[in-house]
Amino acid sequence: MKDFLAGKVFDSRIRSDRIEGKEKYLGHFLGPVSVILMNAILSNYLNVYYTDVLDISSIWGGIFISAFPIVAKILDVLTFIYMGRVVDRTSSRQGKARPWILVSAPILVISMVLLFVVPQGNELLTATWIFLSYTMFYAVAYTMYSTAHTLMVPLATHDEVQRSKLSLIANTPNMMAGMLIAILFPCIVVPVIGVDRSLWIAVMLAVAGAAFPLILVEYFFTRERVTEEGRGSEGKETLSIKQQFRCCIKSRSWNVLMVYVIIIQIVNALFSAGTFYYCNWVLGSYNDGYTQALFYALGQAPLGIGILLCTPVCRKFGKRNAMLGGFALSVVGVLICLIDSRNLVLVLAGQLIRTIGLIPSGFMMSSLLGDALDDVERSSGIRCDGFSSSVFNCIVTMASGVALCIFNFGISKLGYQAPATSVIPVQNAEVQNFMTFCVIGIQVIAYPIIMLLLLFFRNAKNMEEKMKIDGMGTE
Repeated sequence: MKDFLAGKVFDSRIRSDRIEGKEKYLGHFLGPVSVILMNAILSNYLNVYYTDVLDISSIWGGIFISAFPIVAKILDVLTFIYMGRVVDRTSSRQGKARPWILVSAPILVISMVLLFVVPQGNELLTATWIFLSYTMFYAVAYTMYSTAHTLMVPLATHDEVQRSKLSLIANTPNMMAGMLIAILFPCIVVPVIGVDRSLWIAVMLAVAGAAFPLILVEYFFTRERVTEEGRGSEGKETLSIKQQFRCCIKSRSWNVLMVYVIIIQIVNALFSAGTFYYCNWVLGSYNDGYTQALFYALGQAPLGIGILLCTPVCRKFGKRNAMLGGFALSVVGVLICLIDSRNLVLVLAGQLIRTIGLIPSGFMMSSLLGDALDDVERSSGIRCDGFSSSVFNCIVTMASGVALCIFNFGISKLGYQAPATSVIPVQNAEVQNFMTFCVIGIQVIAYPIIMLLLLFFRNAKNMEEKMKIDGMGTE
């Protein structure tokens, strides 16, 4: 890796010692949109493709579709742990994380295509292809990319003010991808392609092809200043995973952040897994072209305002207090949805309030991770970037697998019926209630727990200072 990337052709196009326009808007905003969009499409629609287009729910009596996500995610966790170790040991002219964005680009594109060109007619062949292509995308390609991408903001600078501003920009592509999923797919793409397998493949080929150049944009327009500052220590033997874990658990902020990530990621994964089904079978009718779009749009629209409001709100109240208030508001929104989960107007109103409440937590994740990594360094004298990125991504990965396993097992055992080209079935009450719980009900339980967790920050040494908006909340 070191020799391969030694040429100047692979150098970052960012030369400034401070984070400026090109780096913000090309490297941290435009570039990541591609993979975020790919992941959003797969999170929201890959399972739909499997259940409604390929109709694999019956393979091995439903055991395969219930079990393979969790088995695949266990493999993902192992590769994330390994990849974090690889990142920590990588020493190159281009840094330790950025090179893996470059390496991941072609594998991401190829493996996404393979996810959809699944052979049919033989259950064993179909199941094997799905498992291997799923593993290739998530356990290999996405693991490489995500481990590196997660560190781009923390490694961009030690300056906490710059890092918080960059975190805001870096998390904005999630909103952009969300809006495309919210409007383009449910309003236009999905109603047009329906359950036509060839059209699904054509759309995913286009998405994969468009992603490649944007991944290169992220690679060439980001920079690892923190790695460059510590370049004198490169090449030395890194600490073992056990030693790094011991360093990390000395940091209160690191511990609390990881527990927070576990809860919020499981909730978000269940929401993603169930939204298409909830909107099509409970809130509206199958592929009606507007229910899912409205549900997503009102769930994403406040995030546009959030770009402008997040920094002043966090500056005034501090990150922790802004997040506490936000989750309290989200609980109110969810309770409104549950008054009548089949009433479109009521659910949309509740969804709008819920999303407004999630603005502080949604935009500050990268900044909080940077704070935690700095706190680990202060408490132990060691940077554990790759290890922490691995733990973070392992949590996200397992949350996705666990959520998909729960959701698929639930709908399969409760009697979910896949639609056909000419026949749209009606799901039974148990299936509909389960879908509603996964998308909405679970949040009533999770958000108050998260609020209690955030209150625990009061017991952490110097946590009040750390949780303010990167020094901007102080005089």
